[in-house]
Amino acid sequence: MGSESLFIKCKTCGKEISKTAKTCPHCGEKQKKLSIIHWVGIILVSLFIIGLINAPKHPKESSSSSSIAKVSATGQKETKMAIPSDQVQFIDAVEKFSNDFRDAKNELQQSALRDQRRSELSKLVRARTVSSWVGTISQLGTNTEGKAILSIQVSPDIEIKTWNNALSDINSNTLIAKSSELYSSLFNLSRGQQVEFSGDFFSSKIDYIEETSMTIQGSMRNPEFLFKFKSVKNLN
Repeated sequence: MGSESLFIKCKTCGKEISKTAKTCPHCGEKQKKLSIIHWVGIILVSLFIIGLINAPKHPKESSSSSSIAKVSATGQKETKMAIPSDQVQFIDAVEKFSNDFRDAKNELQQSALRDQRRSELSKLVRARTVSSWVGTISQLGTNTEGKAILSIQVSPDIEIKTWNNALSDINSNTLIAKSSELYSSLFNLSRGQQVEFSGDFFSSKIDYIEETSMTIQGSMRNPEFLFKFKSVKNLN
């Protein structure tokens, strides 16, 4: 073991010589040694090879997984409903007056804002008829007679709905009869589903279109507009 660590063979004559010898004492041949530059080169090449070995074997798979995650995370947004322009204007107007109402300093200002909203709605839904509006079902049930009760949310604070009892509905006839095609179209729907709907609002001297809240606070901040549904179509 000692001789292997202290001696090497001369590449010319093949005889053993000292590792530190600059020339072979037997044949006089100069012994070549690796320079510092050579050693540095060898080290760099070794590090490069080690880096290749430790690098991820499937970088494309990682990128693909990331893309799939993004699609999953944004899937809900991608299925957002396209809202008709007249509905957008309606929602913007109602929400504007709702915000102004919250900032009102007294009941005089609140009453004036309700009058202003009535005037604005008379311009936006003059005929009180809308077509292909969209929203999310917030209530779907029946009254004691089995007629359907329906409420559709068109924004976080705005509901468009039928009455929920026969007594209130005597003059409006908004509850949906079991024998109607509209009732059949609702049969397989449920709360939380996105739908497209058409129908008519009701006339009101106070709000231009009838709103069912008992107080001005409810009417302005979380309005529930009475509606006669003519059609409802599932969008999911």
